[in-house]
Amino acid sequence: MNRRKLLAGAAALGGAVAAPALAQDKYPSRPIRLVIPFPPGGPTDLMGRLYGERLAALLGQPVVIDNKAGAGGIVGADLVAKSKPDGYTLLLGSSSTQVTGPLLMPQPPYDPVRDFTLFIIGFVPMVISCNPSLPAKTLPEFVALLKANPDKYRSGSSGMGSIGHLGSELFKLKAGNLVSLHVPYKGNNAAVQATLSGEVDWLLDTIGTTFGHYKAGKTRYLAVCADKRTSVVPDLPTTAECGLPDVLVSTVNPVALPAGAPPEVVTILAAATRRIMADEKLQAELRALAVEPVADADPVRSAAYFTAERERWAPIIKASGAKME
Repeated sequence: MNRRKLLAGAAALGGAVAAPALAQDKYPSRPIRLVIPFPPGGPTDLMGRLYGERLAALLGQPVVIDNKAGAGGIVGADLVAKSKPDGYTLLLGSSSTQVTGPLLMPQPPYDPVRDFTLFIIGFVPMVISCNPSLPAKTLPEFVALLKANPDKYRSGSSGMGSIGHLGSELFKLKAGNLVSLHVPYKGNNAAVQATLSGEVDWLLDTIGTTFGHYKAGKTRYLAVCADKRTSVVPDLPTTAECGLPDVLVSTVNPVALPAGAPPEVVTILAAATRRIMADEKLQAELRALAVEPVADADPVRSAAYFTAERERWAPIIKASGAKME
């Protein structure tokens, strides 16, 4: 299952659920806690706050944002997984909490699919970018450059095992076992600055992380790692268009609650999430953050997506040697 298949059902299901139907149920009768497993101010935090504001307005109860950062999101996700499954503790997760993080651990504290009910609400596309001093202007030229100069060009990332690091390993593998030294940094900003200064030559990271520098001409975009072009940079070709259809890398954000919640609670949250994500104003706000919104809060498709992603990334992570203790 890929991103295109997941999005295909959104238009068919739509978001029209009558407000009185939500209000008639006893849930919710008290404030809802939305755990964001990253520090305040980041893209996941901003998305969570936009979602939380609208969820509170729709359900008529406060939504309290609780930032529980640590271990790449694992700390906050584990807290929610072990919470009472009553719909009053939710998670704004990411690919690191539901895919890569647990795969990096010898004994993950939770199962990222079985222990949650998941509603995907957004994709954050990732791009391959490089320092403008490099002679390559397109992704095929860049691949040829790396092939002709093994070990000469270096890539940066926000850390070992990050989605940027793993995505760059996937790219090198699928492009013909390219040789390019990986240099991990402490966070996205450090990796971006290293690419701008020429300390490293290229980077695979989210559009939101690099878009300002791209608009200023300080970094060069080569391709978006997707099978569909992004609305943020519509003239940027995809990796699929450039002959690398298997280089699909994005950060995916789900709203999640602990598995085992009453069906009526799941139904109410799914209906509310569909209505929230179908709002055109919110969609515009998310796209301004370089997020591609998903208007179909479907737990079955969401679980299938994350299961397939775990199967796809497991061999890449094993080959990379990356681990999280």
